[in-house]
Amino acid sequence: MRSTFDATIVLVSAAICATCVSYDPTGPHAEAVNGTFDATLVTVLQNAIETRLDTSLLTLTLRDSLYRGRFTGFYRFADGDSSLVDGTLFEHGRVEVHHFGPWSPLTHVTHLSNLYPSCDFPALAPVYVVNGRVVGDTLTLDANTSLPCTENVSGQAVEYETMFEFRLDGLRRR
Repeated sequence: MRSTFDATIVLVSAAICATCVSYDPTGPHAEAVNGTFDATLVTVLQNAIETRLDTSLLTLTLRDSLYRGRFTGFYRFADGDSSLVDGTLFEHGRVEVHHFGPWSPLTHVTHLSNLYPSCDFPALAPVYVVNGRVVGDTLTLDANTSLPCTENVSGQAVEYETMFEFRLDGLRRR
């Protein structure tokens, strides 16, 4: 009986040690997002007056922070607008971007404000996370929300709640 108990203790201790050795206290790494991505951003604004679709070119340079799947970097549009990108890579390639420009995401991206001067991006309905995926060398990000835009109707400025769609597709440079 005593030898069975001792053997059980040894096996449980070995299992605990193996678990501790295989545990990474910094969490999963985000090396799958390391690199520079050449990207196309498609934005759509839609309200009662019009539907507008625009395409913009940009690059994203992202690096694994070596801590719990976090990555950081920056974006740069062809017009020179550049700012912070920060997020987390999860299992199976799921991505959450917490910063795309200053907080909160998308509200202070100069390129978007210049592209849509009649829209109030700081009043963008809350987008706390821009969701996406990284699969191989492809990165996609998506967000759908609304914001107020002013349209000229019969000489009068009228504010409309406008649907805003954000779709970024990037390909890593090799």
